[in-house]
Amino acid sequence: MWRKARVIRAENGEIRERLDTLRVDRALRDSDKANLVLAVSKMELGFFSRENPSDKIPLMERWAAMQGAQTTLRAHHSGLAYLHALLEKAKAEMAGDGYMSEHTRGTILCEFGFWDCLFALICSHAGPSAAEAEDRPSGAVDDKEAEKKRADIVAFIDERLERIGLFKEYALEREELAGDAEARSFSLPPADATDKLLRYEAHLDRQLYRAMDQLERLQRQRKGENVPPPLNINLGKRN
Repeated sequence: MWRKARVIRAENGEIRERLDTLRVDRALRDSDKANLVLAVSKMELGFFSRENPSDKIPLMERWAAMQGAQTTLRAHHSGLAYLHALLEKAKAEMAGDGYMSEHTRGTILCEFGFWDCLFALICSHAGPSAAEAEDRPSGAVDDKEAEKKRADIVAFIDERLERIGLFKEYALEREELAGDAEARSFSLPPADATDKLLRYEAHLDRQLYRAMDQLERLQRQRKGENVPPPLNINLGKRN
């Protein structure tokens, strides 16, 4: 009976081993997915270039892969936090310099190009004006137009920041629900551990029933009862 109680302790240990680290494990998996997407988007793999005849992967397939990567990035809270920080940086550059740096524009194109193409195109034209690029003064009319353009771009950025904020709330709720579902699925030990525990418990049950049967026979013999010999049946195949 003590050994059967040990089976229950072992079963609880198998369950707790996965439950205790579930939240951390899920966070690491989601972070790894987001980091993989970011690493791919940072590499110059020619996703936005013309199709190279020597490339074995067609251009549309590469674009579809990039679209899937951007979808994966939006599916996790860590990826959305990165997108939020990227837009905050773009907004700060617009407020401080009046335009986005080339690096920021390229990054926005990589991360937004296939799920918010309009926003990506608008940001791609948010570089310095010709006068700013040549470091020469511009006229009053040009200044007003440039200011209006900056205000429109900042408004676009604020709208996307608000949308990403909603996505982050949805992602948190979805991750909590998925974590709860995964925790419930861990109510049983893994299959290999379950098989081992069941075999061990079945072995103990056979030993226990055999000992109880022997005890019963001895008790009946002590009372003077006529106890027939045990009947052993061989279920093996006959020749």
